[in-house]
Parts: sequence; structure tokens; C-alpha cells
Amino acid sequence: MSTATHYTARDCSNSLGIPVDNLTLQSATQRIIAMAKQRDGRARLVSTLNVDFLVNALGLGSLSPRHPELLDVLRHSDLVTADGFPIIWLSRITGKPLQQRVAGSDLTPEIAREAARNKLSIFLLGGGEGVAAEAGKCLQNANPELQIAGTAAPYIHTSGDALHNAAADDDELLATINSSGADILLVGLGNPKQELWFNRNRERLQVPVSIGVGGTFEFITGTVKRAPQWMQSLNLEWLFRITQDPGRLWKRYAVGLAKLAALSAPLISVRAQELLRYPNLAATKTPPLQWRQLWSSRHNSLQMLRLPRAVTRDYIEQLLASLAGNEDDGCDRLLDFSAVQHIEVAGHHAFFALSDLLRHSSSRLTMLGLSPRLRKQLSACRVLDLLGDSQDSNDSSALNAISDPAASSQLQCKTYLIGETSLIFLGGQVRNTELEKVGLAESLRHCARNRQCVIDLRNALSIDSPAVAALHKMAELAKSSGGSLSICGASRNILQMFKVTEQDLSACLITDRQLLELIAAPEQYHA
Repeated sequence: MSTATHYTARDCSNSLGIPVDNLTLQSATQRIIAMAKQRDGRARLVSTLNVDFLVNALGLGSLSPRHPELLDVLRHSDLVTADGFPIIWLSRITGKPLQQRVAGSDLTPEIAREAARNKLSIFLLGGGEGVAAEAGKCLQNANPELQIAGTAAPYIHTSGDALHNAAADDDELLATINSSGADILLVGLGNPKQELWFNRNRERLQVPVSIGVGGTFEFITGTVKRAPQWMQSLNLEWLFRITQDPGRLWKRYAVGLAKLAALSAPLISVRAQELLRYPNLAATKTPPLQWRQLWSSRHNSLQMLRLPRAVTRDYIEQLLASLAGNEDDGCDRLLDFSAVQHIEVAGHHAFFALSDLLRHSSSRLTMLGLSPRLRKQLSACRVLDLLGDSQDSNDSSALNAISDPAASSQLQCKTYLIGETSLIFLGGQVRNTELEKVGLAESLRHCARNRQCVIDLRNALSIDSPAVAALHKMAELAKSSGGSLSICGASRNILQMFKVTEQDLSACLITDRQLLELIAAPEQYHA
């Protein structure tokens, strides 16, 4: 996602690699109302994070996520609230506790009340047949001045063969939503459908702010009862939910909590070691930033900052503030982590903003010297992958990258014809909307006739669900026209996207050696 959402002043806590904003119910409501008034052409997303989100997005191993696209959407939501006590619990473990639980079921009535006061309209999307319409009536009865722009209860596909027609299926729904003039879109499709639906339509959606509210419509209509207030206050609402539908919910909660325990175990271990080895770290006086000027010229300069052995939350926040204030000064900067043995867990939220700076085309920022020990700590807290290639780069490759700013998140597409082979390099963020703009499918339709086509994805930062479906369709078209389509260089995350979207591209995958053999074959050079 190209828009930076992790500005340095954003007050959030790291919840296993997902930023959660430090808000109360009232402040979250006000932030959302402010977003709804921003008619600047950008669709914003508010996510309400709970255990289901974590389990659906994260893999039990610390190296790769279970659903890369969902994780990316959550990380780049404009606002993330703590919907569930386990998220509050995680923030306390990190040493940066959140103020309050802000559940979607509590947030929706507050938003309706404030929307009525500010003459803003709401569209309700999702729920069972007629549930969204009934929920809209309930909200309007409680707030007579509230404008309900519309309701819809479609069936949304996010995997399988139906994903091939997702864009066409969404056309009519998007036309209905956009023509309604709604200021706020409540998306009650459940996780991960609501987040994936928003992500694939964010460029076509004209509503200023969308909020994933899960099963909130059923709470509003009374179809599903909420726990008494005293149980909510004691964070026992989950127990009440189980008693309402024990046959279905006890296993779901038991499995979810077991997976959460497995996911959080590495974090708890790192935090325990921090308390033992650096008991007074939070109280440590923050040293000044000492940038060293290595060289300068009329048009450019190079500075380096050597970080201390133990990096506190205050130090890394101070570093972010200094970087954010000098993004466009044309100076290359090196962050030397070679002496760092520990970064305060309460400061790990800073890596969300740091990752945006690393990818910003004008930041000219490079990281050096991440030791295996430090990588292990950051990986346990699920923030290592935010740093991209710098986590695996050696110092020489990082230094060579200085002259070339961080890779753009925009789609890059380069095509080479080598004998009877078409070699296509895709880089940046591979989204289906961008593939359609560059006409990749149409180009393949012509060049795949009796020809071997290879798509290289080694420079792709991410890929969305519709783009995966598009690749699958391209492979089928190539085969039907007498040619073939192969894919190489796919990262673990991209291979995982092939799996979660249920697009069988295994027959298309080739290794780098096979690619080299293919393009270096003698017959390629025959006249």
C-alpha cells in the first residue's frame, strides 16, 4: 500500500506485528467522524482487532504469516482498535498498555450518535438477509436524525474459482454504495472477508471511511445478546458468548486462545529477558542523537548514526522524529545497529513508522548491522519482516543500495523477449487493478501463442487476492492457446497467497535453475 499510515506521532502499541491505536471509545469515535468529513478521494479503513484477526493473519511460526494480504491490510489500516481483552493483555506485556478496549459493538452506536449530530450518513454492508436493514432501522430509532444511506447483504467471495469474477461481481455493489453518497461504511462481513473486500476495492470506493464491524449488526438487532455490563467490565464477555451457543463457540474460543498462547509465547520470553537483564531500561536517560557526517557534495551528503547497546523507547521515538523532519533534504542516512543488543519492547511500535520511511522514495535511509541475536528478538515480536530486505542483507549490499532509494511500492513491470521466451519481471505491490492498467493479461494473450512465458516475482513486495486469481486465469489462457506460463522467484508470502486463495499454481512454479536453463537453451538463439 503506497500511502504511509504510520506517521511518527501515531500513538500505538505493537500487538504481534499489528499496530493498535491507544484510544478510548470517545477518542476513537471522534477520529472516525473526522475521517468521514475528509472528502479527499482516499478510502480509509478502521479495523477492530481481536483474537480471530491475529489467528487468521499470523502463522504459528515467526517467519511467515498465515494470510499475508490480511496482515498487510491490518498493518496499513488508518485506525486499529482493541476489540477484545487479549489485545489489551498483549499491550500490557509489551510495556505500552492501551487505555481501553474499543469493540466494534460499542463503537457502532457511538458512531451513529455522532453521525446524526454531524449530519453524516451511514451505509450498512453485510450480515444475513435483512439483518443490515433491520440494524439500520434500530440505529435510526435510537437516533431519529441519522441518515441511513443504504444497506446491502451480498455474498462475498475471497477464495476459490469465484475469485476470478470478484471485480465484476463487486461492480454493481460498488455502484450502489458510491451513488448513495454515504460518509461512513459499516462492513459486517466478518474477518477476513471484510478486510479483503475493502482492500480489493479501495481504489474504487468513494466512501471516506469504512469500518470492519464483524457481527455487530446481530448485536444491534438483538439477534445475538450481549453480556451484562458487569461481565463486560470484568472482561468475561467471551464466557457469556459461549453460554449462548456452546455447541459452536466453545471449540472456536478454545482453539483461538490456544493459538494466541502459542503466538505470544516468544514475545513473553523476550519481555521476561528484558525485565531480567535491563530492569531499569525504561528509566535510562536517553542519549542525544549523534549523527556523523561521512562525506558531502554540492548535491548530496552521507550521514551515519551508531545506535547504543540498549535502545530505549524514548531513543527510537526521538530518532523517528528526526528522520521524519528531514525526509526531503537529499541526504543519505545510515543507521548502524552493529552495537545494538536489545531494543526495548515498548518501543517496537516505532518499526511500523520506520518501515514506511525505509520504503519512502525520498527518505534515502539504509539499515546496517542487524545481528542474528537482534533479528531473533524482533522476529519474536513480529516486527522483523517490516524491515524488508534489510533483515537479510549484508553490509556491502546495503551500502550498494544507497545510490538507489528504497524500492517503490508502485507496480513495476518489465518485459524481455529472449528467443521463444517472454520474460516478465513484476515488482513492487502487485495489485490486480495495476495489472489491468498495464494490460498484462492482454499482452500475455498475444505473446503466449506457442510461446513460453515466465513471470518473475522476486522483486514483488506483496500480491493481492484478485491478482493471484488473475495469474491463475492467465496460466489457463496461455495453456489453451498452445503456450505456457511459468512463475519463478515467488517469496514465501506470495506462495502462501497462492494457498489461501485456493488458486492452484503449483504446476506453473519453476526454480531459478530451470529459468536459467530455459533462457540459455541453445535453440533460443537459432535464427
